Amino acid sequence: MAGKKVCIVGAGPSGLVAAKTLLHEHPGVFECTIYEKSDRIGGLWPSSESDGDGMVNPDMCTNQSKHTVAFSDFAWDETVPNFPKAWQVGQYLQKYIDMYLKPSSTCEILTKWAVVKIDEPKSEDGKGAATEGPESLWKVLVKNENSGETAVKYFDHVLIASGFFGKPKVPDTLGALAAPVSHSSHFRNITSLLSAGGKQTPQGTKIVVIGGQMSGVEVAASIAMQVSSATYSSIGQRALENAAKYTIHNVVQRPFWVMPLHFPETPVLETEDKDVKKNNPASPFLPLDLVMYNLAWKPEGPLKNTSGEISPEAAEMTNDFMNKYVGNDQSDLGTNDLAMKGEIRSKQPFLACSDQYTEFIRSGEIVTHRGRVTEASPDGKSVVIENQGSKYQLDDVAAVVFATGFEASPSISYFSRSILEQLQFDAHSSEFPLALNVNSTVHHAIPSLGFVGFYRSPYWGVMEMQARFLGKLWTNDEKVAKTLADDDTLANVLKLRKSDRLAQFPMGDYAYLMESFSECLGIQRLEEKVGRNGIVLPQRYLPQTASELSRKQRDAAYSIIRRDFQQSREEARFVARAVFRALQGIWKVERTLISQTPAHPTGTFSGKASFHPRDPSDKEGKYDLEYLYHEAGDFHIQNGPTFPASRRYAYRYQTSKDELSAWFIKPADNHTVDYLFHELSFHAPPPDSQPDQGWMAKGKHLCEQDWYNVVYEFQFKGVALQAWTMEYDVKGPSKDYRIRSVYQR
Repeated sequence: MAGKKVCIVGAGPSGLVAAKTLLHEHPGVFECTIYEKSDRIGGLWPSSESDGDGMVNPDMCTNQSKHTVAFSDFAWDETVPNFPKAWQVGQYLQKYIDMYLKPSSTCEILTKWAVVKIDEPKSEDGKGAATEGPESLWKVLVKNENSGETAVKYFDHVLIASGFFGKPKVPDTLGALAAPVSHSSHFRNITSLLSAGGKQTPQGTKIVVIGGQMSGVEVAASIAMQVSSATYSSIGQRALENAAKYTIHNVVQRPFWVMPLHFPETPVLETEDKDVKKNNPASPFLPLDLVMYNLAWKPEGPLKNTSGEISPEAAEMTNDFMNKYVGNDQSDLGTNDLAMKGEIRSKQPFLACSDQYTEFIRSGEIVTHRGRVTEASPDGKSVVIENQGSKYQLDDVAAVVFATGFEASPSISYFSRSILEQLQFDAHSSEFPLALNVNSTVHHAIPSLGFVGFYRSPYWGVMEMQARFLGKLWTNDEKVAKTLADDDTLANVLKLRKSDRLAQFPMGDYAYLMESFSECLGIQRLEEKVGRNGIVLPQRYLPQTASELSRKQRDAAYSIIRRDFQQSREEARFVARAVFRALQGIWKVERTLISQTPAHPTGTFSGKASFHPRDPSDKEGKYDLEYLYHEAGDFHIQNGPTFPASRRYAYRYQTSKDELSAWFIKPADNHTVDYLFHELSFHAPPPDSQPDQGWMAKGKHLCEQDWYNVVYEFQFKGVALQAWTMEYDVKGPSKDYRIRSVYQR
């Protein structure tokens, strides 16, 4: 007997996991056809390093680790970094297909086929399908994007997995501007941005990024990084001439928290007074999602959804949490536009992810502006910013990037009016264009129509759970059917459309979503100890009926996760990365040199040091991150003169080894890396150390007959590096001196 035919719209993560779930968890029941209008699978995720035509830059890294950007039964290659680049996610999806969705009589993936129109089944009561004939089925009109050929197909079920990113939002307010205007999803490199893809000669010096959420922060930091690299790389490696003249201006409407990719696991420590916590300057670090999605933080009893509408009390609690992990309220960055203090603490928090954004702000390479860009000036050279009734112009604009999100409506333009009416479609709602039941998975009036990943910023684990729910619903599982019948969330969705306290991510309570789905699906969470504990991970929610292959894949992935936790706590893993990130920018440095030989006089140095981000300069491609270090100031010889002094180094980070290293710079051009100075070996403070001691690191270097032994100490407060010290002990036939340097913001 033929299986139930399912039309899946979209071959991104949602569509692929939906097909795999239906076919493998219900063998022999379903036949899936996936229609993908582009020429490849992956949806937003590019298939290779050179696949730059989509909405995501292939070189962009994920803002959740590979442990969260994963399916429960498919392990990432161990050699892929914890935060994969977008093209690596695309390859993960292709390998997922190779393992679970090979072409067969029950699975077909058709690229370059667009779904044009979907009509619902017709029956006597207008609600359910009739018993037989084409009118009992979903009617789907599809079109071949190459040939223009159209075809009508019939299905028992339709599953929407085309995502929430239907069309980039680009307001038409800047039509008079002479400079190029684009959307953040199209940004790849600054040269193309300034020249509109080679169509015009670059003019101006100010690059304006409009938007202060995830994409705005990401693209502003990316542009600033490219400008920094072009300014501080060796001359032959500079991708942009006169890069130092450009500044990046980020127009934001409100303050928001900026989270780096690694978080301290225990930023504060208990004291004898239960109400008093003290800072932990040497907390272990982990990928941020392995800290934030902790089930143990949920109160006892039935889980409640904490996303959606955020009360002032809940907002204050979340903002206090972020303050603790970030280390401060961001008022030290030199702008009130990002300061999370005052009345903003009782408003729903907004978050963004970036390793570099805050330090570009502190150094002035990104300048924030509070308000909205309303128009271009009559001469086409400026944009007008309005804030609380006042207006001013930002002159000499070189380019504008709108990081203003996407419209979801175009991604469901194929629905008939009748379907849209039943789904209570609202084109003006950017968060809930459709009113759906059971965590945006289905509508009770049209149960043969399902949705996977159709909400803002969907988690991969939730996509998988939604697919499991639909599989059970469409195979008449009684518990799942009752869950749908009892679901009363539609009224809340309609209320949230009008709420002024709507969360940044209205379906952002990952723990609630995973736990509520697992309860109704009868999936027992993988436990290491009794009670609600551990991190929310897809790998912990594999059904007990999973195949041996799926269990092996889950076990392989989970063993890597366990190892990451163990190495973080016992071997200082991720500390080098956290230190490297926090070094960026400008520091005040005070140095003391005490010498035992007249060849190196005793004295003190006072000045500034800067860590300038640039693209890695090694030809072998071993290193992932690099700074050009430059210090300048005055050296005062004890009982002698004072004279200017400066020096340069390069600092590099290698992900595969989790290693930070210092390198000499060739004096000929003051930019090119010469040879290795030392590698830093990190270790926790010894048990008998002072309670406020930070992370320690050691290194050594033999220069001809002279040994340089160096000891570092890095003191954190949350993710922020408060201060750090570096002490050299130099001994050799003609050298005997000690140097102590203290760095502070």
